[in-house]
Amino acid sequence: MLTFPLHNAALDLKGKPPEELPHGLLPIPAEVRELVERERAKYPHCSEEVWARTLNRWAVDWYYDGLGQEVIYRETPEGPEVLAVGYEEVWNFEKSTPLEEQLKLKIYQDY
Repeated sequence: MLTFPLHNAALDLKGKPPEELPHGLLPIPAEVRELVERERAKYPHCSEEVWARTLNRWAVDWYYDGLGQEVIYRETPEGPEVLAVGYEEVWNFEKSTPLEEQLKLKIYQDY
């Protein structure tokens, strides 16, 4: 969770309906990369996999923190790929996506 004094994208997205929030491949902001690198220096024993997951999760935080939306995303080296945002999209996505595919994805819940 991002807990530092930054103006993240989520601040500019407050009040927008889920369909107007970012979807698709989200770039990892430079600020998030910098913070992950600071943490990486403190915890050099953690694996590359841990840092890749952290980078994706903190990027999702950057865009959705405080918006009260559920987000389904896929982790990628380029950043999180957002597949569904909000109750209705998530419900429709889960209904139409095989369970074995869903198990490969991540769910962000900001409630």
